[in-house]
Amino acid sequence: MTGSSLPAVSAIVVNHRSAAEASACVASLREAFRREAVEGEIVLVDCASGPEEIQALEAAPVDARVYLEENRGYSGGVNAGLAKARSGKLILANADVVFLDGAVRALLDTLEDSRVGAAAPLCLWDSAGTLRLPAEAAPDFLGELGLGPDRFPAFARRTLELWERGGDTRHLVGAVLAARRDVFDRAGRFDERYPFEYEETEWEERVRRAGLALRFEPKARVRHLFARSAQRNPETETRRVASRRRYREKRWGKLGRLLLDRASARRTFARPNGARRLSAPELPARDGAWVAVSTNPTLVPFAGAPLARGFRLPEDVLASLNPGPVYLRTFDPRDGRPLDTGVWEKQ
Repeated sequence: MTGSSLPAVSAIVVNHRSAAEASACVASLREAFRREAVEGEIVLVDCASGPEEIQALEAAPVDARVYLEENRGYSGGVNAGLAKARSGKLILANADVVFLDGAVRALLDTLEDSRVGAAAPLCLWDSAGTLRLPAEAAPDFLGELGLGPDRFPAFARRTLELWERGGDTRHLVGAVLAARRDVFDRAGRFDERYPFEYEETEWEERVRRAGLALRFEPKARVRHLFARSAQRNPETETRRVASRRRYREKRWGKLGRLLLDRASARRTFARPNGARRLSAPELPARDGAWVAVSTNPTLVPFAGAPLARGFRLPEDVLASLNPGPVYLRTFDPRDGRPLDTGVWEKQ
C-alpha cells in the first residue's frame, strides 16, 4: 500500500520458524489485495525465529515488520501486530495460510454486520482443495470426557451445514480470523498466557460474552497447511500442553481438568468399535456419501470430502501427520450416520 490514507484492512501475519510459508502467505495477500481491489496493508510479526529466518523474511513485500526478541506465541504476535496496524478492520493469520480468490473481500463484507464480532473462512487442507478442515470445534466437557451419546452424527450434520451455508458458531478455528478493532476494544486483546493454541478459543468466548456473534463464512476460502510448521518446533507439544491445562482449569476447575487429562490419556490407546484395519489410507467411491478423516478415535472434529470419486489421503497431507493411527469414516450426509469406519497406521 502507498500513500498516507488509512488502509481498508490491516492483515497481521504471525511467524515462528516458518519463513517460506510466511512469504507465501504474504504473497497471496498482496495478490488478493490487487485482484479484489482492496487497499490493504500487511504487518509481519516474527516471534524470535532467529537471524536466518529474519533474513529470509526481509524480502517479503510487507508494509511493517515487528521482530520480537522472545517467542510470545501466536497471541503475543497478534497483540504486537495490533499495535502497528492502522485499519479499523483486521485479518489475523497464521503464517501457514494461503488466501484464495475472493477470501479477503468475503471476510470484509461479513464484518459490515455490526452484530458480528469475528469471522473465519473455510480452510482447505490439501493442494487440490478437496479436503475441508473443521469449521467448528469448541471444547465440550462431556464430549472430551467421552461420556454421553455418540456425538458424531450431530457434529457431522452441523459441520456440513457450516461448510455449505455458513452461519454463527460457538467457536471459530483460529488459522484466520477477521475482526474490527472495536471488538478488541470491547473484548480485550489475546491472553498471552496461552503459549500455543486455545488463545483464540478463550478470546472468542469473551467476544460472545460481549454480545457479538462468531460467523463462519464459506465464501471465503484459504488453504491451511495444517500442522506442518508445528512439526519443526521441538517445544510445540510442551507449549500445547501448557495452554490446554490453563484453558481446562479456567473453564472447568482443577478437578475438571484432571478428569479431562485422564480421559485424553485413555483415548490415546482407544479405537472406535468395529473399526477395520486399512492397508492404505483410502476408501472406494460411494455415491452420495462423505468421508471423515481424523487422528482422534472419536472423529470429532474431522476433515471431510465427498466420496463421489473415491478417496485417498493426499500426499501433502500425509507428510504433515505424525506417526500413529488415522481414522477414515464413511458417513451419510443426510443424517450424519456412520456407514463404515477404518483405521490406517502411519509408520
